[in-house]
Amino acid sequence: MAEFIVKEAIARTIKELEESGDLVVVNPIENAVVNKLFDAVQAVSPNLLSAAELSGIISALNAHKLGFGLDDNDFQTIIGLTKAELTEATRKLRAVKC
Repeated sequence: MAEFIVKEAIARTIKELEESGDLVVVNPIENAVVNKLFDAVQAVSPNLLSAAELSGIISALNAHKLGFGLDDNDFQTIIGLTKAELTEATRKLRAVKC
């Protein structure tokens, strides 16, 4: 998920809370509260990967296609998934937009 999408959602929610009277934010620095909340979310969410991090993970997941010498049983024992299951997981990660 792109950083700007998360920040936009946080900003929209803060604005809605302000308009309903549930929250009042007074800060002269534009987006200071949004950035602070984003940092807190990023610290606990493994889904907020940078494009480079996601690309590295996908590359690692595709390593089994290089034929580095593990038979199917050893591969599943070490990785925890069959090659077909890992291929499907890689496909799902590719669908994630950073």
